[in-house]
Amino acid sequence: MNFNLLIKNLFSRCIGIIWSPKEEWIRIKEEDASFFQLITNFLLPLLLLIAVASIIGSYFQTDGNEIAMNIVVVSGLRPFLSILISILLSILAVNAMISTFGGTPDLNVASKLVIYSFVPGILIAIIFGMVPWLYILGLFFLYSFYIFFLGTPVLLNIPTDRQSNFSTLSSTTILVIYLIVSFILYSFFGAIKL
Repeated sequence: MNFNLLIKNLFSRCIGIIWSPKEEWIRIKEEDASFFQLITNFLLPLLLLIAVASIIGSYFQTDGNEIAMNIVVVSGLRPFLSILISILLSILAVNAMISTFGGTPDLNVASKLVIYSFVPGILIAIIFGMVPWLYILGLFFLYSFYIFFLGTPVLLNIPTDRQSNFSTLSSTTILVIYLIVSFILYSFFGAIKL
């Protein structure tokens, strides 16, 4: 794939899912992207941006010695792995819950719903990586749940009377998965720093 086209598609999808999520979900539903295409063409480039932003932000907070440089590399790995593992586990959890609420499980659809719903959180992680003291912007992560709620009726064939319960339970599950994975990885990487 052409690098310029990849960047253009990433940028337009991120803007679309944030500014006009209802219309963007309709476009997403019509696409025939597989789980692996979403991971390689959309998620991994954004996660690499998080890692680079975290490394740059940490570099400017260190004094340039060798021990500090190891911490800089670890600070780039931590959010990359935290979000990647959280998204992968969330996709599996959401896909498993679909049948409980009367829908047909589909890993590709569940991955679209989870990955694109994480866009506000990923963009916030990029900003936090560069400028860690802007924690108030973390509230923008809550917009991810709104995007998830909007995507559920468009992408999933869950009965209308169960969509709200599915969205609420899935959003809560995604949040718990993210918090647990983040806690474990931040504890692990924190121990490495010592």
